[in-house]
Amino acid sequence: MERTMIVTMLAVGLMALVCTAAMGDGPAAGPKHNLVTFFNKCRAGGDVTVAYIGGSITAQEGWRPFTTKWLGEQFKGLKVHEVNAAIGGTGSWLGVYRLYKDVLAHDPDLLFVEFAVNDNGAPDDDVKATMEGIVRQAWSRPKKPDIMFTYTTAGNLEVPTKRHQAVADAYGIPTCDFQASIRALCVPGLVDWDIMAADRVHPGDWGHAVYAATLATHLRQQIKLTEAAPPPDVLPPATFSDEYTSARLMPVVAGLPEGWQKLDKSWPFDDGSIMATKPGSTIEFKFNGTSVAMYYELRVDGGFVQAEVDGKVVGEYDVSAGATFPWNRPNGLQIARGLAKGPHTLRLTVMDKKTDLSKGYEFHLGYLMLTG
Repeated sequence: MERTMIVTMLAVGLMALVCTAAMGDGPAAGPKHNLVTFFNKCRAGGDVTVAYIGGSITAQEGWRPFTTKWLGEQFKGLKVHEVNAAIGGTGSWLGVYRLYKDVLAHDPDLLFVEFAVNDNGAPDDDVKATMEGIVRQAWSRPKKPDIMFTYTTAGNLEVPTKRHQAVADAYGIPTCDFQASIRALCVPGLVDWDIMAADRVHPGDWGHAVYAATLATHLRQQIKLTEAAPPPDVLPPATFSDEYTSARLMPVVAGLPEGWQKLDKSWPFDDGSIMATKPGSTIEFKFNGTSVAMYYELRVDGGFVQAEVDGKVVGEYDVSAGATFPWNRPNGLQIARGLAKGPHTLRLTVMDKKTDLSKGYEFHLGYLMLTG
């Protein structure tokens, strides 16, 4: 970032610190996990890896890179490697499936999770289940990263965080509420929200300044701690749901039938992907699991796809980008849930059907997403 931008971010961020310096993380239901293990490694110097998973607010060149830079400046001889696993327009449901590939495969020492805005509108039980799945996956590994949930904001500054906080409390995970800082400035009229975020969702430099300064304040509090409270050696039973502990991606590129083309590896489909453009193109997949979904790309010239599970039609899906966000972008879609344990067959067929906005029938598939 340019020096002038950093100065601006710090200046505006200081206003938030006045309002939030006394704020804590809120009560926890169990022993409080902290970041002492991570910061002890930072003090030793060398390399650490910090991962960020979330939506478009985290994908922006804002609080995420500023935090990475700030962390690197706090300890002599420290090199911070950043893993940016944020994808715009996606919530914790897609995040829990892609967690291993995009985050855990990099063996992070610290993981920031930001999904409050994009989880807004999802059912409470689903949000708790997917957020718990993220925690349980991360802490089921031999190397267990420290975790912090961060809460961004949007619209009228009332994005619900109780579902995420319930999971944080269940596992003693520290949280940082950016929304509280923004509200402290905007509700009394000290600063207009649309000055910090023109679309009232995605902050500009000033909004990200408040986010970054709020997080830096919380991290400084963690740095002062001396007694480590690391992740548990053995996970306790799930509090809300254990369904997504097994969430995983299944590559789809092997054994393609006629009408399907294998595409080169490219973000976010790092194992390759497949494309069909003609109605009637069909492909089958054998899988083991209790649910199946697809990780695909919404296409400007996308069509419709029919899905069958074990010979039964379960849905027809519009895979075009649509009018609101008219560009190609990754997406996830649930096909079937609550299946019996064991082997199943998924059949996907490109239909002779499209919207008026689409000029074709494209279907671009990256992975199947499975649980169980």
